Amino acid sequence: MLVCMDKKNWFHLVRDYTERLVAIRSVSPGQGEIQVAQAVLDLLCADDLSAIYTASGLDPIENDPYQRQNAFVFLRGKLPVTLVLLGHIDTVDTIDYGSLERWAFAPDELAKRAEQLLASEQAVSNDVSDWMFGRGAADMKSGVAVNIALMRQLAMQAREEPLPFSVVLLATPDEENESAGVLQGVRFLLRLGEQYGLNYVGVINTDYATALYPGDPHHYIYAGTVGKLLPSFLCIGRESHVGTPFQGLDANLIAAELIRDLSMNDALCDAAGGLVTAPPVTLHATDLKTHYDVQLPFMAYFYLNILTLTTEPGELLETLRQRCQTVLGQMLQRIDATERRWQQASGQEVAMQEARSISILTYAEVYAETVQALGEERVRAALSDEWERWPGTLDKRERSLHLVHRLWALSGRQGPTVVIYYSPPYYPHVAATPGLLQDAITAVISTHPEQKLIQREYFPLLSDMSYLQLADDADLTALTANMPVWDDAATAPRPGSYRLPLEAMQKLGAPVFNWGVHGRGAHQRDESVQMPYSFEALPQLLYETIEQLALLLDETREA
Repeated sequence: MLVCMDKKNWFHLVRDYTERLVAIRSVSPGQGEIQVAQAVLDLLCADDLSAIYTASGLDPIENDPYQRQNAFVFLRGKLPVTLVLLGHIDTVDTIDYGSLERWAFAPDELAKRAEQLLASEQAVSNDVSDWMFGRGAADMKSGVAVNIALMRQLAMQAREEPLPFSVVLLATPDEENESAGVLQGVRFLLRLGEQYGLNYVGVINTDYATALYPGDPHHYIYAGTVGKLLPSFLCIGRESHVGTPFQGLDANLIAAELIRDLSMNDALCDAAGGLVTAPPVTLHATDLKTHYDVQLPFMAYFYLNILTLTTEPGELLETLRQRCQTVLGQMLQRIDATERRWQQASGQEVAMQEARSISILTYAEVYAETVQALGEERVRAALSDEWERWPGTLDKRERSLHLVHRLWALSGRQGPTVVIYYSPPYYPHVAATPGLLQDAITAVISTHPEQKLIQREYFPLLSDMSYLQLADDADLTALTANMPVWDDAATAPRPGSYRLPLEAMQKLGAPVFNWGVHGRGAHQRDESVQMPYSFEALPQLLYETIEQLALLLDETREA
């Protein structure tokens, strides 16, 4: 039987662990992620607890150029039913701290400068003493600290008697970049499951949650998580001298028209389970000119962050194609009318010209058309040559652009055209999954009205949880066919390629929940975690969830 510990003990332990982890710079990707993984393992194994764990250590991420590792410990219980405690140990950079950057990893020093830290921000409360500041304090080293405290408590109890069921703690790097840690974690959990005959009842991620409106008193638990697609657009205009712009078409204008329509457009928001995703935003946009001249830019590109709850890659691709056709058709009509007015104003004869047009194609369509014209071998060879021109560490969005550009040149086509394709990363959306872990969470929520706990479907922020399950009927054909750097070969991946362990994700199929610390300002300089709830109430609530899960398992066995 599990034994409850005093709530005040939770507070001091979690605060101490959080400060220790925040003090380590672990901006992703980088060497600091290696250091913080070792620190997590050291905290878990201190006081001779390493002998209690069934397994513990650092699991290397396959083919990782930074040689990073996941930290893990495993306690085998009386039953093969297994709960996973998940958290990521990396952070974003600290340049946003400005003059305070030297203290970005020092919560005590930032607390002394809270007035300066919040000078341009709206503080949640005039009293900041309940908040710990620092990069990673909320997102999410405090959540990892909660997991460490929970796991150590379980290990100490396992000294006396085996746990009712099995528990794994997994701390992963790279969540803020491309989730290499959790993708390795999927493979690790399957290996561990096969070795010990485990049955995963679910995953509790302890990433931060935040208020949904000013003065919001609630603490949120999320079942499932939002997904993400990164559609990208190579806009090909037509070259011309700036003195004769009507003879060409500015690629920047094409891109600008599409960005104007697509970015922050709520018609592209996804809705399900009472949640509406944030509208799309442009994460990068540029033309491909590398020097000054007076030629119209005839190539530009951008990519768009789109969050999903139910929309699949093929469905989104068709929606974007239709919007492009509509928006650019209107743009061309406007240019036609502008040219006529300009001719009249210039005293020129208004010439009857053929109406302008623009093609909207997908990468897969250009590829198929080029293969039909030139043959598969020649196309593959050209793309392979382009791939080898660039270092393996090149940003995958940039590599994708180079491959699309090369394919376009090989096709022999002329603009104006827009080629739509997908760049990595891809995050599958995950719906709520009923089961024993959900029942245990519901039971604990009902016994703590004072905490104002609310469960909602879909964690609204991008999360490693996306990779812990994948629906059996998920159709990713449009994604993989239109992602130039996708690599699903059985061999070792090419440097710079992108792949997901789709079959492993489906096989793992773990229900996912985010019940994390209460934070604010993630990825901003006022990032902070509310200590009373996060360091004291949360670990106790999670501990009670583990207790409740043990009771439900007993009832299931007796029935």
